[in-house]
Amino acid sequence: MSGTAHEISDVTRRAIIDHLSVAHIFWSGRLSDDEFLARLYDLSTMPSYDYRYSNAAGDVRQHMVRNRDWDDNWVFFDGRFNLLHASNGEFLRFLCETLHPVVRLDEEQVSELLNIYNEALAADGFVLVPGKTISGRSLFVAQAVHRAVVFEEPTGWQKVDRQLQEMRSRLDSAETEEQFQGVGLLCREVLITVAQEVYNPARHPQIDDRVPSPTDAKRMLEAVFQSELQGSSNDEARAHARAAVNLALALQHKRLADFRTAALCAEGTWSVVNMLAILAGRRGRRDR
Repeated sequence: MSGTAHEISDVTRRAIIDHLSVAHIFWSGRLSDDEFLARLYDLSTMPSYDYRYSNAAGDVRQHMVRNRDWDDNWVFFDGRFNLLHASNGEFLRFLCETLHPVVRLDEEQVSELLNIYNEALAADGFVLVPGKTISGRSLFVAQAVHRAVVFEEPTGWQKVDRQLQEMRSRLDSAETEEQFQGVGLLCREVLITVAQEVYNPARHPQIDDRVPSPTDAKRMLEAVFQSELQGSSNDEARAHARAAVNLALALQHKRLADFRTAALCAEGTWSVVNMLAILAGRRGRRDR
């Protein structure tokens, strides 16, 4: 994980817990609670809250395997794990582990969980993205979202440039929730427009069995980045590109919009456009 300037708030952590409860998704996946936690912690060195057992391994197994008499999301409120107040790194490591292929086989549920996490984390400047793969399945890692605008000159895609300018103008003047939501909607239009500019089915094979519709920016852009950034040497660049797309798309649909959310959405959108402009040869060194 990169970046230490952001802090994952208690509000964000509780939002994730609430989402898990409402969606009835178990954080431990197909593993028992003690099996899952043993992947992250040495339970044998942690205290037991049940006098009958000498360590956490014993009482977790008793109360969540034999009896299952604790709340499903007990781990988030247990002082031994302290996930509500643990460091960013520890909390994000826990979330990434819930998406591990050993823990969760159902790829649709992985996608659902990933969307839940990224929508909540975006407000605090983090996103979970695919990293390495194991047996064809992704292992997820956390990234901090940084502002690093290298190129601000027009791309030459006239409609994209007009929309980017409008996006910046609306963000600068937005004051109400509806206006901030309008920035998110414009970000969506930018991604659709730039995807239509760069996506070529003959050059960019589809990423799954669904043919992208003319407004399916996510599939079109993933196909572009997958084709244009091939090979292990481009793993990080592909991960960054996916993170920017996922961040922008996730933030577009947040109902409680504010400046921070809208600004992060705009940054993700701007980053996607700049990466595509670089790949398309529309960014280069200026004459010196």
